[in-house]
Amino acid sequence: MGTQSNGGSTAAGTSVQPTGRNDTHSSALIAEKKDHQQLKLVGIDIAADILRIFASCFERRNILVMIERPGEEPQQNGEFVSACAVAINSNAVASFKSMPRFADGRGLTFGIGSEQQMLTFPNIGVNVLLDECTESNIHAAIDKTAPLLGRNMTPHDRIPIVTRMSLDTGTVSLNGLTLNLGHGGMAVRLRRATDLPRRVRITWSLQGANQISLEATPRWHSGRTVGLQYVSAAPDALKKWLRTYSVRLAVTPVIPHR
Repeated sequence: MGTQSNGGSTAAGTSVQPTGRNDTHSSALIAEKKDHQQLKLVGIDIAADILRIFASCFERRNILVMIERPGEEPQQNGEFVSACAVAINSNAVASFKSMPRFADGRGLTFGIGSEQQMLTFPNIGVNVLLDECTESNIHAAIDKTAPLLGRNMTPHDRIPIVTRMSLDTGTVSLNGLTLNLGHGGMAVRLRRATDLPRRVRITWSLQGANQISLEATPRWHSGRTVGLQYVSAAPDALKKWLRTYSVRLAVTPVIPHR
């Protein structure tokens, strides 16, 4: 399946290098505006016009972006946050996993592909999955992830993260994807809509954590999407993962633009 590009597609396995943004003009803008959050964006098998839409949406939130090519070494002084848009196919995911800053969960990751493709590559640290790269979809994805960059998360907030999960009703096991995680609950998208009992068991894995399994109560649903509340307190492994997530992004403080 190709990567969607505003009605077009990029053939799987064919990397389109970004052009026009990782130039001296972008560098000058970043140098001039130190009161903005700064971010380096890399695309793996993603068309250049799609990367420019990502950059534009970030910049609307006063986050300055420099697009870099895969394989370029990031800044070592923590000046930049890293973000990656990666096509969900074998070649692109292999390239993604070869980049330590993303393989270790030290960057924002936007997956471009279908839910079925995402189920094939669980636990790679995708924050938001986009099946189509429309401007509205990209804008919504950045709205979900931008708070992570400023370490503005509270214990009541959810961290957007997409990974394979299973939901056991006691009589059947259903596959799906997590959408977000928090200390008290999570949202998931099942492969098919179905009635759920009052209590279910959810099992999933996260980067840098062992498999997590806990009981939860369905609180709301919208089609295949279900909101779940944990029956007991979140396990220590999940609490630690949530507590340290923004720190692992190596973010710098955000100073509001005036």
